[in-house]
Amino acid sequence: MNKKELYAQSGVAMTCRSFKEYEEMFELDVASLAKKSILDIAAGASSFTSELNQRGCNAIAADPLYRLSTEEIYILGEEEMRIASQKLSKNENLFVWDYYQDLENHEQIRKKSLFQFIASYKNDNSKTMYVPANLPRLPFEKDVFSSVFCNHFLFLYEAQFDYTFHLKAMKELIRVTQRDGSIYIYPLVGFNDEVYSHLKELIQEVEKNGASVEMIETAFRFLPSATHFLKITK
Repeated sequence: MNKKELYAQSGVAMTCRSFKEYEEMFELDVASLAKKSILDIAAGASSFTSELNQRGCNAIAADPLYRLSTEEIYILGEEEMRIASQKLSKNENLFVWDYYQDLENHEQIRKKSLFQFIASYKNDNSKTMYVPANLPRLPFEKDVFSSVFCNHFLFLYEAQFDYTFHLKAMKELIRVTQRDGSIYIYPLVGFNDEVYSHLKELIQEVEKNGASVEMIETAFRFLPSATHFLKITK
């Protein structure tokens, strides 16, 4: 029987994560990303893409939220942060606070990321940096991106998206990734803090299609069992 969810979630929440969080989650060598073509999928209002482009990368974020106006996303982001803090405050002892230190700092990181995202988003009138799109079908040609990132979407929402969705999504991420490029996914657990139940099966299917898969330990912690990320090399 599955454990009770540590964080109750209906629908998909907007994420507002910082560049530093990506760096920690995926054990990134930031210098290695320079001048590369990068996709952040299900990116929400994270500041990763904005900062990557400031560092000279060719980075694109994709999310269905990008069909909304700047004002709509800002209002939604503020509301999401309020709700998240409220939920976390009820179960603070169930999470690992080594990175965030406390709930107040967690919220401040979210707000700073949202503000940086909004400043970038409102200037992207042509929707070339922030592309409205959602898995399992993306509006990109094949073999486009050297690095693809997806955090706090795939696997986390196992209760809402079945294995078929996850398999189609994985194949789509592989399709848009360049030969020898890599896909990074974190966490590998759901809101119940248990590893995605079909992970072994999914990895086998990915490897059958010629990609290699590694589970790599990360020092980043929040959900106690979210100790690894997935790196898929095409």
